[in-house]
Amino acid sequence: MRRLFEAFHSAGKELFLVGGAVRDLAMGGSEVDLDDLDFTTNCLPDETLAILQGNGFRTYEMGIEFGTVGAVLSGPPSGGFPKDVQVTTYRSGEYYRRGSRHPTVSFGDTLAQDLRRRDFSINSIAMDIDGNWVDPYGGLRDIEAGVLRVVGDAHETLAEDPLRILRVGRFMAKLGFVPTAELEQAAYDCATHILDISRERWHQELDKLLVAPHVAAAMDFLARVRLLNVIMPELTALIDLHERSPVGSTPVDWWAQTLALIEAAGRDRTVSWAAMMVHTGRPWVRSFEGLQPPPPGPVAAGLGSARHAVAASAGVAVNYDRHAKMAGEFARGLARRFHMDHKLATAIEFTVLNQELALSYGSAMTDADVRHLYRRMEGYHAELIGLATALRKVGSHEPGASVEELVELQARIADLDARGELVPRLPGGLGNLLMAELAVPRGPMLGELLAWLTEEIMAGGVGSALDPEVYLNYLMERSPPVLERARQVVGPSRRGGPGTGRH
Repeated sequence: MRRLFEAFHSAGKELFLVGGAVRDLAMGGSEVDLDDLDFTTNCLPDETLAILQGNGFRTYEMGIEFGTVGAVLSGPPSGGFPKDVQVTTYRSGEYYRRGSRHPTVSFGDTLAQDLRRRDFSINSIAMDIDGNWVDPYGGLRDIEAGVLRVVGDAHETLAEDPLRILRVGRFMAKLGFVPTAELEQAAYDCATHILDISRERWHQELDKLLVAPHVAAAMDFLARVRLLNVIMPELTALIDLHERSPVGSTPVDWWAQTLALIEAAGRDRTVSWAAMMVHTGRPWVRSFEGLQPPPPGPVAAGLGSARHAVAASAGVAVNYDRHAKMAGEFARGLARRFHMDHKLATAIEFTVLNQELALSYGSAMTDADVRHLYRRMEGYHAELIGLATALRKVGSHEPGASVEELVELQARIADLDARGELVPRLPGGLGNLLMAELAVPRGPMLGELLAWLTEEIMAGGVGSALDPEVYLNYLMERSPPVLERARQVVGPSRRGGPGTGRH
């Protein structure tokens, strides 16, 4: 990094480290741990490119039309290298056109102008070549106090880029900071402006927010300022649902449990998104057993505002039949709304739909049982076990596996996989052998024979990936019903199986 500073100073130009890297250093972080490094300079983009290339830095020009030139700092891995660097010309202004992912920028002339147009005081600090802070807006003081405060007028700052409301939540989740009252009020007033921002940018911010350590406080903030009303109304339907009931307060505060569940999900992106959606189906399927007359649908869903006496709930059971299926529908819609890629969208939806699958595990299960459970998980075993573990940690009421048993399930899956016994594998050429020796034609009957052998491997009756002759002999010895049906269709063969009779 020193060499980069010196390259610009030798050319008679200014260069300052800015943004998150400076904030992290001010909070006691190590230079080794810094990843993306943002610098600002009084050079125009073409000048920046010439200085970098003239001093042997590898560059890339993505973003140069917005004033940014990228480069890579090389060095020993022990120092955290290689590191990505972005060098941007001083800006005096920046705003996003409706629905755009790219800013419209105005270049500035001074560092003061550049720091002034940044969002929060904690991000409006710069560092010079000698490691000195430039802090005209009290960012260091706010870091010490754990406060999020905008530079300038809060309403104007959020109106300029409404995504900053989500960024308030992200910094709350990451740092544990608290917004000022002025900032929270401005976020409330500007919440609907988030509709002017591209859905990809929503997704980028929430991806980071959901895996941060203080996510519960951040999500509660987004609910208070109405932002969740706009981008995820499925979630806000959970707030105070347990009190909006015709039978008085019901036992579980589903909003509080959702917040705890997201935090318990840890840093797995898919599990965190799924944890957020797990309970969203409950308001819409809620019913009351033993309550006469039954409440109309909107009242059952908690759409009324009345809060009823707890004593009135005696003898009434609350049901949430098929809530996971409903939540899966919401998860599919959420993926479209946030423009998620197909892989992530499919993983979230499957995990939400099958949220209790891993809880069906028990230590008494045989290896064959574990193989069948794994197959039902369709490749999402890590996500399903992660979600089930989070459900257990927050004290969910679903019956089934304990946290210890879920750890055991993960270990057993890994052990079976290491031994090559997790997924049944039939050897190449087995189909041709069955056709030749049993005179079975290619088609559904051959498929049934192969499927039967696969199930036998799953059940532990025969090993996996053995010689084709082993499976042929096993089939003949066991003479399953599928083989008997084949005999009736094609007649006997020289092996005593199907032959060349009727086709």
